Formats: sequence, C-alpha cells, structure tokens
Amino acid sequence: MEQWRYIASTAVSFMLSFMLMTAWLPFAPKRPGELLLQVPLGWKQRVMVHRTKAIALMALCLLGSIPVDGQPLFLPGTQAIGVVGLFVVTMIPMRYVFSDRGVAINNGVPKSYKSYRRFDVRAGQRWLSDTATVVLQGRRTERGVLPSHALYVPKTEQAEVVRLLKKHVR
Repeated sequence: MEQWRYIASTAVSFMLSFMLMTAWLPFAPKRPGELLLQVPLGWKQRVMVHRTKAIALMALCLLGSIPVDGQPLFLPGTQAIGVVGLFVVTMIPMRYVFSDRGVAINNGVPKSYKSYRRFDVRAGQRWLSDTATVVLQGRRTERGVLPSHALYVPKTEQAEVVRLLKKHVR
C-alpha cells in the first residue's frame, strides 16, 4: 500500500510541473523571429490560462483526501503542497509574446500563425469583464483540423492584439 501513496503523491508534483512548464521554461531555446508585441497578463488572465490544470490538481487533492483501507491515499502534507504550489505557480508573472512567427507564453515555444485560419474576439462576462478572449480557430488540413487556442487578453491591450492578428492570421 505504501508504494501507492508515493505514486499518488507524485501525481500532484507532476501536475504542478505541467503548470510550471506553461508559465516558465528555464531551459527554453532562444525564440526565433522578430519581437512584435508583449502583453502582460493580470492575475485573472493567469488563472484562466491555468484553470484546466488547476481544476484537475484540486480534484486530485480532493480524491487524495478520501481514505483507502483506513489510510489516506497521499503522503502527509501532499494536499497542502499542492494548494500552495498552485498559488505560487499562478502568481508567476506571465505575458503573451507575439513575434513575426507566432505567439507564445513567456519564453515558451511559439504557436505559429499558419496553424490558424481566423480569430474571434469575445468580451469577458462578470468577473472577467476586463478581459477579452481571443479564440484562434485551427486551420483545416488533410489530416483534420488543427486545434484552436484561446488567448485571455486584458481589454487595455485588445486593440493592439487584434491589429497584429489581422496582419498575421489569414
């Protein structure tokens, strides 16, 4: 039973690692292309970027609280480390970096503009009223449709982002 506790606790650290890789890649290669625009993200936009992984992490921590055969599934302190790690990763400053080749988060690998056929801008609702969601629609290929991608842009930067995307997404 003890090995399962180690495996379950490791799942929390893997999830935190995936979240960290979205926000910061310490050994990423230098980004190719000319820098066109950088858009800093506020805490609401950072939460939106991490939300799927954060929900999975919280569900994992919740499931780990359920005892199996009278013992907790995780090693002691795993849930606390998961929640604190989630908070720390969400607080890492993030920005969208637009270059002539594509768009990336911080120093991550850029997603090429050629992968998208068009984009839609949607206004944020309720607590996201100061955020515009820019959905880049995936291009159709002979193998199927490439995945779409959502950017959560502060309203103050929306005009610049739309102007740039009009030039590059066709």
